Amino acid sequence: MFTLIFGNIFIFSTLSAQASLDFIIACIISGLSVTVGDLLYYMALKRIDVSRAYPIIQLNLVFIYPFAFFLFGEIITPAIVIGAIFILSSVFLLSMNDTPKSKRDNSEFQKKETERLTQGVIISIIAAFLWALSAISFNQARIISGEVFSTNFFRILFSVITFSIWGMFNREYYGAFKKANRKNMKYFVFIGIAGMLSLGFADTLYYKAVEINGLVLTTTFTVNTPMVQQILSVVILKEKLRKKFILAVTLIIIGNYIILFF
Repeated sequence: MFTLIFGNIFIFSTLSAQASLDFIIACIISGLSVTVGDLLYYMALKRIDVSRAYPIIQLNLVFIYPFAFFLFGEIITPAIVIGAIFILSSVFLLSMNDTPKSKRDNSEFQKKETERLTQGVIISIIAAFLWALSAISFNQARIISGEVFSTNFFRILFSVITFSIWGMFNREYYGAFKKANRKNMKYFVFIGIAGMLSLGFADTLYYKAVEINGLVLTTTFTVNTPMVQQILSVVILKEKLRKKFILAVTLIIIGNYIILFF
C-alpha cells in the first residue's frame, strides 16, 4: 500500500536490462540475508535472552563501515568512529554475562549454561553479519532504482517467494494451520503485523534516512535501539533490569553527543 502511494511499482520500465538485472540480484541478496539473519536471531533467543542477543546484533555496524567506505565512498569521520566506539561499548556492556561466579562454576549445569551462552553469542554475530549484508545490498539496489519504497517492496517479495517455495517441502510449514494449533493463530497474526511494521515500514524509513544522511551515519544512530529494547524487555517480556543499564545509557548519550556536535 505504501509503495502504491509513495513509490513506483513500475520501476523496471525506467531501468535498462543490465540495471534491472543488477537491481533484482541486489534485492534477492538483501531479502534472503535479512530473512536468514532473522531466523538465526530467533535461534539465538533459544539460548540467550533478548536483552543480551539484540545488543550483539548491533555489531552489524562493524561490518557496514568498511563496506560503506569502499563500495559507496562514504566518509567516516573521527567523530563518528569515536561515537560508535562509545555506543558499541554500551552494547558489549549490555550483552555481558552478569551472573556472579560461585563455587559451582565447574558443575555440569554451569558448563551447559556457558555452552548455550557461547552458541547464542556466535549465532548472534553471524546474524549481525547477514543484517549488514542486507543493508549493503539494499543500499546498492536503492542507488540503482533511485527510489526506496519500491526497492523494499521487491526485496520482501523476492524473499517471500523463495521461502514460500522452501516451505512447501517442509512439514512444519503446515503445522501451524492444523486444528490443534489454531489457538496459536493469533500469535502469527501479531507476528505478521510486527513484521509489516518493522521489515516493511520501519526498514523503508531507515533506508529513506540512508538516502539523506548516508549509510554510515544512519546505521550508527540505529545502534541506539538496544536502549529502547532493554526497556521493552523489562516491561513486556518481564526480563530483569540489568544494573549495567544506566552505565550503558550514559555511554550511548556520550557517543551520540560526539557524533552530532564534533
